[in-house]
Amino acid sequence: MSERPLLLSSARSGVLVTTERRHPSHWLRKLALALGAFAILVGGVDVLRRLQLPGLDSKASFLAFAPAAALGDPAVANRLATPAAPAATTTQPISPARLKIASLGVDAPVENVGKKADGAMGTPSTFGSVAWYAPGSKPGGPGNAVFAGHVNNALTTAGVFSHLSQIKEGATIQVLDKDGRSLSYEVTSIEEYPAEAAPADAVFSTEGPSQIILITCDGDWDSVAHSFDKRLVVVARLI
Repeated sequence: MSERPLLLSSARSGVLVTTERRHPSHWLRKLALALGAFAILVGGVDVLRRLQLPGLDSKASFLAFAPAAALGDPAVANRLATPAAPAATTTQPISPARLKIASLGVDAPVENVGKKADGAMGTPSTFGSVAWYAPGSKPGGPGNAVFAGHVNNALTTAGVFSHLSQIKEGATIQVLDKDGRSLSYEVTSIEEYPAEAAPADAVFSTEGPSQIILITCDGDWDSVAHSFDKRLVVVARLI
């Protein structure tokens, strides 16, 4: 290696600047090393993609080359987040654990009930839960799976079906079991009956197409009977 003084225009004041001459092969070696490192990185990502390792897709390339600062950006985190798996649908009868009506904001646990001492269907133990008549049909099976819920306590406590009278034909009702399997139903009819005249035989039928029936109180409060004088019956058929 040799050095020689390079006289600049300012060197007349006595300042000398030296320059170092390097052989061209020195820069070629550095360029070759840089290109080699880049090729190894790209090749590694490609090999992993071909092996189809779990989760390795366009996200892998992004992770390989994204600056560390970008990975802390919430927008980037959302982009890389693995989407949640949707609830598994089924065509088999299920034992219901939750009932959802998106249009009414209902997402309630389901209780299994039978008959009360007077022969009537049992009611849910809380205002926030739904009762399913377990001796009858299951959702997904033939006949009507019957659900009942409180509308309110005639004072201030709203029940799970406090807005059921606002449901529309065509609305979707979803029933899920404890394992997350789901069945979807579409509302086909909405009827109101006097409390003592509701068609019980038709409501609790275990034959015919798979349907769910939602029942709640409606009408005016009877202070003598301590009950509402009408029943709202919503019928939905399996989609």
